[in-house]
Order: sequence, then structure tokens, then C-alpha cells
Amino acid sequence: MTYATIEASVAEGRPYFLYQFVEGEQVWRFTSRAAAWTSAGSGGTEITWEPAAVAHGDVVQTSEIERGRLELTWPLSHPFARRFLAPLGNAPVTLTIFRGHEQVLGETVAHWKGRVVGAEVEGVQILLQAESIFSTLRRAGVRAKYQRLCRHALYGRGCGLDIALYWLTGTVTAISGTGLSVTIPEAAAEPDGWFRGGVLRFGVQLGFITGHAGAVLTLSRPMPELATAFATPEIDPDTGEPLPVLLDIAPGCDLRAATCAAKFGNLLNFGGFPEIPGRNPFGGSSIV
Repeated sequence: MTYATIEASVAEGRPYFLYQFVEGEQVWRFTSRAAAWTSAGSGGTEITWEPAAVAHGDVVQTSEIERGRLELTWPLSHPFARRFLAPLGNAPVTLTIFRGHEQVLGETVAHWKGRVVGAEVEGVQILLQAESIFSTLRRAGVRAKYQRLCRHALYGRGCGLDIALYWLTGTVTAISGTGLSVTIPEAAAEPDGWFRGGVLRFGVQLGFITGHAGAVLTLSRPMPELATAFATPEIDPDTGEPLPVLLDIAPGCDLRAATCAAKFGNLLNFGGFPEIPGRNPFGGSSIV
């Protein structure tokens, strides 16, 4: 008996679902089954899917983008779902749902794929909203903007700067209760605002820096992994002392031509037009 045979039957199907979330190099896997499920991975490895009280709405095929969204329901107490109640990070979180049948365990098909775009609390549940991967095909592509500020993303393709040359390693000495403020003494060596708009890297996790004053950096959203590492640091086996929590930070940019030239020496790649006249030459009035 195969998946296709059961899927085509009238009443023989007993479906279960596997949910795979990917953010950068991090992967989370859950199953709607009552017990943990193990499947075969590449190279003979085994993949474990954690049981969770998760369910999703009906998958529909439609030409309307908004109707193609999918909603996942989680318990309010589930730690994975709660992380989406904070602002989303820079890296997208993709979701792939696999569908199988109890009669042919081990044989699944990709049922739906998209990315998480938001979350909200409804009663004792958390509702995750996800949009189909096909919705991106209906959007207008990014085009160059005629603007005074630079149109390129810092350290991106148009900017051309190599972020590896700008990383500064620092030691975490304090984290606020909300997790949004991180104290790094090495950041105080630069003037206030130097790291605003920059990047904080802890392991494979990336955070966006929205503020910099002295040794304190403000993040756009908490980084639970960093907070956990600071609260329960690793212990040096030789001395028995806690090991310092290290991370990397890279400076930000306000996208102005003067900053591009003075801070990064990258004016040749500046993507803005700072000399745009203040009055519209096509507005019907004289600009002289």
C-alpha cells in the first residue's frame, strides 16, 4: 500500500502532518502525532520531530494572494510559538508542511510551503500567519529608487562592503529584563550612534541594532539564545569560573553620503542622489 493509493481512497486516509521551520541555519521540527516521530535524513542520519498540539487551516488553491494564507494554531504556553510575538528578525522563517498517512509511516509529501509573516494571541491560543511561497511571484520586484539617501542595504550586494572586515568582538556584561538592551564594554570605544543600524551576531543568530549609547546597544527584538547563554554561562573546567559570553557587532549606517565617505570610505558605491533639487522641476513653477 502506498501514499498515493490511500490518498485516492474515499475513507481509508488517516493523515498526519510534519511541520518544519527554518531560520538561517536553525531548524525546528514538530509533528501533529501524539508521540515523537523519527524519519530518515541525508547520509543515513535520523531526524526527530517533536510532538506538539499544533494544527493548521485548510489549504486552498486560489488566484487571490490573501486567501492563499495559512493559519497555524498553537497553545499559548508553547515556547516556540511565543517567540513570534516579538518583532520578527531580519532572516525569514520558512515553513514546510509534510503530509503522510498512518498506514504508510515514513512516506510523506510536501503539502504546503511558505513563510511566517506574523502572530497574534486569541484567547488561550497563538495564531501564526503564514503566506504561500507562490505569493512572492505576484509582487513587483525591487527597483532602484531616485532618492537622497542610499538605496542599498548596508553590507549588501549594491553596497559592496564586506562585513567580515568590520566585526568587533565584545563581551556581554549585562542584559536588560526585556532582553532588548545589551551592555558590551567594547562598544563604548566608539562614539554614540556608531553601531546604530548595525548588526549583532551571536553564534548563527543575527540581531538588528536600533540604538547605541556608550556601552549599551538596543536591539529590535530580544534574542532568547543570548539571554540564556548569559544567565547560565559555561564553566571553565580548569578554573571553575564562568566563561565570558562573546559576540560580534558591526557598525551601522544612516545612508547619508557624508557618512558613507567618512565612516566607510565607500562613496563610489553610494546609491543615493543627494543633489536632488528641493522643488519639482515638473511641477509647473519655476525652480530658478
